[in-house]
Amino acid sequence: MRQANSTRPFKHAGAGRDYAQRRYRGFFQRLVAWREQRLAARLLAHPHAGCNGHIVDLPCGYGRFYPLLKQMNLKVSAMDQSQAMVDIYREHADFTAADHAERADVLEPLPARASAATRALCVRLFQHLHHPELRIQALRTLGANRRQIVMTYYDDGSLHYWNKRLLMRLKGKKVRVKMIPRRDFESEVAQAGLRIVKRIKLFPGVHAQTWVLLAPA
Repeated sequence: MRQANSTRPFKHAGAGRDYAQRRYRGFFQRLVAWREQRLAARLLAHPHAGCNGHIVDLPCGYGRFYPLLKQMNLKVSAMDQSQAMVDIYREHADFTAADHAERADVLEPLPARASAATRALCVRLFQHLHHPELRIQALRTLGANRRQIVMTYYDDGSLHYWNKRLLMRLKGKKVRVKMIPRRDFESEVAQAGLRIVKRIKLFPGVHAQTWVLLAPA
């Protein structure tokens, strides 16, 4: 059961650039983006004895985390299901020859150039994977070759969850994002051969986004 094609609607660079310009314009969204950068930096700074300085950024989007990854002196393999986003990523002024960006699907083995990476960053993907088997497969792809993973998922234990449900019910629509009970996420992580090292809420009790650091079990 595949659904990844529905998670990245950007078919051309113009749509991707428009998204990049509009997505974080509001005050709360700017606050969310700021907090996400802080949490990504915090978890990526966690000691990792096997780290070789090479990281997979998937889905890479338009490169929101690329400046941070370069500040941390990481070699980046940027990947996204959307070719438009990959093209935009390559346009970063400081995109280096050591890095590369290409189209890839998290439900399939990663391209050869990314195989040596010892870390993976995966932000804002798992709330779009509505089925456990898809999430487990994505975790196995990201964690292949004993990678350490910094990622996000939406936990259902927050005000955000109930607000979403109420809003969609009033509109007569289904909730588009998947919020996962903690026990279910922990079970899926274990089935993928991983363990949770650290877990941090974006805004505890308010927002569903949860950051986790995963390592091989």
